[in-house]
Amino acid sequence: MPNYILLSFLAAVSFAIAAIFEKFTSKHAIKERWPLLFYYYLTFIPFIFLIPFFGKIQIPVNSWLNLFFYSLFFFVGNICFFTAIFKTDASVFAPFFQLQAAFVAILAFLFLGERFSLTNYLWISLILAGAILVSLDERMTFKTFFQKYILLIILWQLFHAVSNIFAGFALRKMDFWNLTFWSSIVSTILILIVIPFFARLKLKASFHQLKPLFIVNLFSFIGANSLFAAFQTNLTISSTISLLTAPIVLLVSIILSKFKPEFIEHHNGKVYLVRIIAGIIILFGAFKISLGG
Repeated sequence: MPNYILLSFLAAVSFAIAAIFEKFTSKHAIKERWPLLFYYYLTFIPFIFLIPFFGKIQIPVNSWLNLFFYSLFFFVGNICFFTAIFKTDASVFAPFFQLQAAFVAILAFLFLGERFSLTNYLWISLILAGAILVSLDERMTFKTFFQKYILLIILWQLFHAVSNIFAGFALRKMDFWNLTFWSSIVSTILILIVIPFFARLKLKASFHQLKPLFIVNLFSFIGANSLFAAFQTNLTISSTISLLTAPIVLLVSIILSKFKPEFIEHHNGKVYLVRIIAGIIILFGAFKISLGG
């Protein structure tokens, strides 16, 4: 089996574990938005200093603007996510990862002049239909999709898609190790300036509360670098395999709901059946878009 397939699958599993522990942290450890976001970034700092062991770090003389906007839009997206996470199940927000494929396709068409197949409108509509279904709970009403936290989840993926456009610009002049290193430095400076102001310095947290975030960032670090390494060999198949993150999160959520319902979430079988169907619809639409329609 080619290495890039193994690396892509490792990335999908790692991102799934990170997503599950993000939800766990919001439910059991840090239950306020600004402290959660603040320590999410700060617990990634130890991993920043591992990067020079893997790649040669160079000063990005001509890329600071792209790095800043990449970090800024990623940060704004995370504000949306860490606001919504307290009201959103992991089995709901994970399938929304695939919205980014639709947003990137639209943004690349609008601003980069890339080809946009007419059939992509069909796949985007399919993803939207799946997103509406995956948001359903025991009430089985479509009103759940139009709640504030679902809008924030959608905005999270939109802002991350915009950040990816700037990442693409930055990667024209540097490798992914330098992108990760310098964008993390910029992001750290940004959150040290911004978050204490909004949180009014109410950021107290114990090490016990922070431990799940170290797990989140460990697996985020493994996932990102595994996927980037896979991209160096094959982009299309690696991107497709990485879409398995959402099904993995859904499967784990269902298992935990049955055997450890207090861990992240709990719903009846009917809700999870609908979410499985919705996840398949979203995954199929994202798969078709990733193949260029």
